Amino acid sequence: MSLVTKLCGEYPVNFIKVDISNDPNYVFENDPNYSIKQLFDSEGNKVFVNSFTECEHYVSGGWGFSPDINNEIFFQDVLFYIVILLLFISFFKNKLKFFVKIWN
Repeated sequence: MSLVTKLCGEYPVNFIKVDISNDPNYVFENDPNYSIKQLFDSEGNKVFVNSFTECEHYVSGGWGFSPDINNEIFFQDVLFYIVILLLFISFFKNKLKFFVKIWN
């Protein structure tokens, strides 16, 4: 599944990609049948898109960061560090008992 499909939905039947980069005055037309999507860039800026063409254009231009994806990565990182901490504690369990006896 491509990022465009994941964020914008399936490509419409008979979709023709418009070369917007050659027209700096291009105006996207709202599609009343398209549900509005919110996209983010890597700096956290957001934009609302009102058509598949607009969404595909932004995603192809690097807008695809999603707070949900970022939260998943954060959760995976936290889980990784918890597992490492538990392994560290279990590995040094006997040594920790020794230090606890000395301190008490």
